[in-house]
Amino acid sequence: MKNTRGVVIGVAAIVPTIWVLQTLGLFRTMPGLIFIEIAYGLPFCVLLFRAFIASVPRELDEAAVVDGAGTVQIFFRVIFPVLRSVVMTVIILQSVLIYNDFQNPLYFLPGTQNATVQLTLLNFQSQFTTQYTLLFATILLVAIPPLILFIFFNRKIVAGMAAGSVKG
Repeated sequence: MKNTRGVVIGVAAIVPTIWVLQTLGLFRTMPGLIFIEIAYGLPFCVLLFRAFIASVPRELDEAAVVDGAGTVQIFFRVIFPVLRSVVMTVIILQSVLIYNDFQNPLYFLPGTQNATVQLTLLNFQSQFTTQYTLLFATILLVAIPPLILFIFFNRKIVAGMAAGSVKG
């Protein structure tokens, strides 16, 4: 029963979104898919930034005000450099999520001319046969870039995720 409701809710959100994209002339275009990915990723990013900024000590702002800095200077010279870890976390996590996204390109970028890497996996399966060698080779190629990103940026990801979790 739960699964059926989830599908109905999913379709209820997708159909109006497709209608809006068609009205704007962005359906089946890459800019339309980019807007969809931004809209779906924005709430998580806002929550992550909000939690991190709440953990930044107020003494930094007060010291900058005492030194004569204005509001814009406080942000760009004091707060923004502190945000480096959370910015890296958001960039890496959203890049991996968008790279691995299968559902949004399937709905909002139909057709074979703009197929993403994940949608090409669908081409190796049919109702009666599945080309397992090509399917698993493509899965391996799809998994390599996020794995490399995680290996190189593991510390930054963990630091950015944990930075806003503890309030001092």
